[in-house]
Amino acid sequence: FETFLENINPVEFILIAFASFISLLFHPMLISAFTFAVLIYSEKSSTQSPHLIFFIALLFSTLLSIAMVMYLRKKGIVSDADVSAREQRVKPLMIGALFNGIGFLVLRYMDASVLVQGLMFCYAFNTMIISFISRYWKISIHAIGLSGPLVALWLFGVQFPVFMILAMVLLGVSRVILKSHTPAQVLAGTFLGLGLAYFQLTF
Repeated sequence: FETFLENINPVEFILIAFASFISLLFHPMLISAFTFAVLIYSEKSSTQSPHLIFFIALLFSTLLSIAMVMYLRKKGIVSDADVSAREQRVKPLMIGALFNGIGFLVLRYMDASVLVQGLMFCYAFNTMIISFISRYWKISIHAIGLSGPLVALWLFGVQFPVFMILAMVLLGVSRVILKSHTPAQVLAGTFLGLGLAYFQLTF
């Protein structure tokens, strides 16, 4: 440990620690849960209990995917919880898209608000697109996972442009600092998430 402290650059250590914190804070799973919570509990237009609607959204957008990744990691199919290796991403992404698609159908049956249904549809459709891209290129899922929900919040009326832009910039820089992605992969994820979500939700 003393050797580690002697060899490490303090500035580099602080940057990596901060970047790791930002990546965790804006993790797609956390952002998904937060966004659905805001959309569901701020607008009670459904005939169903908001708690039930939120549980369904959380189950199909987040909980099942976490359980699936943990299972695949235990089986040795993926090497880590973030599925960092590009070639390992396709299978969990396709399964995740299936979960999201089922979630969309359940939310539609339960008469959840249109924006809640729309966001789940975005997760289903866009995850399939990401799985296709991931066969050839490691686009930033973190960037897509933040930019898309920000569009949903914006259309809902939660409009804080300075904070939203700052969040996207901090996340993008953090992913590059951690060497998880190149700037091009982060920018592609950001603009793809913004464009797809805006088109899908407004349509």
